[in-house]
Amino acid sequence: MTFMCKQCRRAFRKDVAEYEESDEFCPHCDNHYAVAVIEAKTPQPVLTVQTDDVRVDARMLKDERAPPHTRQTMTDEELAELMND
Repeated sequence: MTFMCKQCRRAFRKDVAEYEESDEFCPHCDNHYAVAVIEAKTPQPVLTVQTDDVRVDARMLKDERAPPHTRQTMTDEELAELMND
């Protein structure tokens, strides 16, 4: 396992399988450090959507204030009237 001393800021390796009391000191500056064992978290699968900054391009957001746009279709008679004008 790789460690880094807080005092001298040097990295060093220790074999955790053969860990002894003398291994609680930095080999460079003999600073005493305590090794805290932290349980590893198992990653959970998550589905996310990544987009650019929404302040620049807000197409992925739905505006709850505005009603949804309905598509209006014209009949053939209305289209003919517009074309004749």
